[in-house]
Amino acid sequence: MVKNKGFEWFGFIIVIVSIFANGSFRTDGITTGTGINLSVIGIIVGAIIAFTFFFIRKFGNKAVSNKSVN
Repeated sequence: MVKNKGFEWFGFIIVIVSIFANGSFRTDGITTGTGINLSVIGIIVGAIIAFTFFFIRKFGNKAVSNKSVN
């Protein structure tokens, strides 16, 4: 569980840094280019990582803990 939570935070940090990078590029007047594309991709990838590990942590371990031992 702790490992999954770490990956959740890693994805969240990627999203936050990408949002700040995107805002920084747009403030400088850059609306197209590699930096904008990478920051948007970073937002998407970070969100996928964070949500995936959140759902694994919340719902993935219940099937294992509900198994009966004979």
